[in-house]
Amino acid sequence: MIRKLTILLFACCLAYHAAAQTPVADRNAVLSRIEASLNPQAGKTIKYTFTQTKHSPLLAQDAISHGNVTLTGQRFLRWHYTDPRNHAIVVDGDSIYAETDGNRHQLIGPANAIMRNMTNTMMSLTSAGSLTSEKVFSVELTEDASAYHATLTPKRRDLRRMMQQMLVDFDKKSCRVLKVKLIERHNSYTVIEFHAK
Repeated sequence: MIRKLTILLFACCLAYHAAAQTPVADRNAVLSRIEASLNPQAGKTIKYTFTQTKHSPLLAQDAISHGNVTLTGQRFLRWHYTDPRNHAIVVDGDSIYAETDGNRHQLIGPANAIMRNMTNTMMSLTSAGSLTSEKVFSVELTEDASAYHATLTPKRRDLRRMMQQMLVDFDKKSCRVLKVKLIERHNSYTVIEFHAK
């Protein structure tokens, strides 16, 4: 009996969630607004703090990290974890660095390739045309009273190896990123919640 009630409650929650989100009426206009808000102008810097939750069946409990991210133009990204460990990944033009305890090391070879794929995924959200280009992602866009919800399914092979889907929530007024959920293989996912500085 408890199992049937749990299934019924879960089904009702899914139905309510699906009903609360409706397709966006003017998809192209909304995507243009989102992309304009994500593309920092030359010299302009976007800063966020974030909470990242990694869920994997291989972990005894979810791994939670905190930090901040800085994006300047299309060429500089600094993803800095402050807790539980202080370290950062820096993309500066074509170079990728790891920073630990104030020491910066350029990543080369396989480590560079892995980090390049990861940073390209995050930066793909900020590159002009990434949401409207059918070459990178297929995009389903819905909305509710306070947010736009984009479901991005990767088309490129390198992105499909890293994730099945990326769910991104945007604030409806400012179009800033609120949350990203990367759905990975083997029942793993990563949720990153962003807060403007």
